[in-house]
Amino acid sequence: MASIGSTAGRAVSLILFEHPFNERTRFLIRLEYLFKRLFTFAQSSKADDQHVCFGVLFEIMELCDRGDFRAWVLQEIDKQKANLESYRDYPEVDINVLDDSIRRLNEVSRNLAATHKLGSHLRDNEWLMALRSRFLTPGSTSPMDMPSYGAWLNSAEPERVEAIKQLIRPFLPLYEAIAMVLKTLRDAAEPDFESTRNNGCFEKSIGGRIYQMARVWVPQGQRIYPEISGNKHVVMLRFYRLDENFRQHLIMEPVGFKMALCNI
Repeated sequence: MASIGSTAGRAVSLILFEHPFNERTRFLIRLEYLFKRLFTFAQSSKADDQHVCFGVLFEIMELCDRGDFRAWVLQEIDKQKANLESYRDYPEVDINVLDDSIRRLNEVSRNLAATHKLGSHLRDNEWLMALRSRFLTPGSTSPMDMPSYGAWLNSAEPERVEAIKQLIRPFLPLYEAIAMVLKTLRDAAEPDFESTRNNGCFEKSIGGRIYQMARVWVPQGQRIYPEISGNKHVVMLRFYRLDENFRQHLIMEPVGFKMALCNI
């Protein structure tokens, strides 16, 4: 969520939706989402929250198992560094900001490159892999099905908190790299105010330019959300509202929003 924008001089709280235009960006956003959930629940010492932590950790493992994920995150960092370097001779570019971004990309790249195979500390543990398989069947993590897990959830809180931290720590270089790549991408464009037409649609010509992500801000609290699509010629949006009975309705009247198209 974000709290930006104004209407007639009055601040308006907005909610952010992001739409990736390629699979790599899609995976980065998904992993960032999972890591944020993981960190939120890891702050708790409650057994129920730590149960959620295990589930999210196994979801992260599932994504990381799809090919050499670490290698193409490193490739994305290299691509961003090369593109940033190409702006060095532009007179309007702040060299200090540019150098700082490249320095931070180099740092997260080194840390990620130095890691072992992501998730190996989980895969090498027979009990954790047994627990992972239990998460695939609804309800099968109960004490009836896996009494050892019930015993762990009822062990001393400080021990459980430390155990969760140890399981998360090897993934931190990946999270830091993803967070830096996405921050650099998001910072590459400033949002503009836009509006749909009376038919509920919005189209923006992009003249063949390839973007990696669209970011769209809409008013918070109104259950409004965008449907975003695009190609190398145009970006298209339609806005819907979800009613109290979970039905979706296309909004035909004009909708004001903010949008940034990001590429680096």
